[in-house]
Amino acid sequence: MSLSAEYCSGKMGDRGGGGHGALAHQSRLFRGLLVWATLLTVGLGTLTALHFIHRESSPPSKLQNLGYVNQADIKETTLMVFSPDWKDSDKVKLLKWKTVRPDFIEGKEKESLMVKKDGQYFLYLQVTLHPQEKENHTITVQSEKRQVILKGLINGSKLSTIFMANGIPLDSNDTLHVTCHPEAKIQTSHTETYLGVIKLSST
Repeated sequence: MSLSAEYCSGKMGDRGGGGHGALAHQSRLFRGLLVWATLLTVGLGTLTALHFIHRESSPPSKLQNLGYVNQADIKETTLMVFSPDWKDSDKVKLLKWKTVRPDFIEGKEKESLMVKKDGQYFLYLQVTLHPQEKENHTITVQSEKRQVILKGLINGSKLSTIFMANGIPLDSNDTLHVTCHPEAKIQTSHTETYLGVIKLSST
């Protein structure tokens, strides 16, 4: 699932003097639909993250108290969020991330993230370009073993932010890379650019 800021506008001929009015109406309608699609995509990612955070923080059930569920499994981290490890003034191609507390994923020489445990994962990524960037940029999340996981286009002349998410199985010792092509200045605020990984289950 990906959301790109690029969209196209068609050209219509002037038929009976009403062509320009119809074109303007279609353009406003298309922009409204794009805004709704953006809100729905961001909302879905937020609700999914909140669901797992709530499940992790919920008190133990009666079955857990009775010993039918291993208490060590309950304490396992299910969500990790990574913040940018570059400066706003830097032009970056390979996005590097800060790992506050390594768990099922850890930093590998700051150039990639390494998966430590086999499992099913949900990845979500938001990238916001610096206002000075007006060109088109492609944002890609790649796995060494599974190739491209997420890919989207930012149309710098229209919007500057892209949000993408996907669920995928990952293997132990696999590595993740996030790239921007061509290189660009990317905002580093935690509300504008971030990467999150939710562990859904172990395999």
